[in-house]
Order: sequence, then C-alpha cells, then structure tokens
Amino acid sequence: MTHVDAVKDALPSPFNFKELNGVAKGAYMHYDAEKMAGLPVGVQVVGRRLEEEKVLAVMGRVEDALDKHGGRYELLEID
Repeated sequence: MTHVDAVKDALPSPFNFKELNGVAKGAYMHYDAEKMAGLPVGVQVVGRRLEEEKVLAVMGRVEDALDKHGGRYELLEID
C-alpha cells in the first residue's frame, strides 16, 4: 500500500507503553521507524465469521481510495 517513512511513522515522544497489552508492548518495543524506513506497509481487513461480503466491500473501498490517489501497490509479476 505504501512504505514506512522514518519521520511520519516515528512513535510520538514520549510513547506510553503502559496502556498497551502484552502483545502490543512486544511489537512496539521492537519498532524503529528509522531502521524500517522504506519497508512496505500493508492493510489487513478483518471481519466477523460469515461476513466475508462486508470484508470484500471494505477492501474494495480501500482499493478505490488508493486508485483515486495513485497509491495502489503494484503486484510483483512472477513467471
């Protein structure tokens, strides 16, 4: 969808780890926007069981918004 930007994606200072659950704390402890600059960023749309149509509709809206702003990620062609 896009790429990590070292400035835009940096954690705010100070960042309050106390409000996070254990999984989020672990993820944020290893997050460094400067080291990750340039890596691809994606979006995962998740829905409840048996609501696949809603998930597909939301993903369609995300893709439409990306197309409107020229930001859709091009898939890698593999022969």
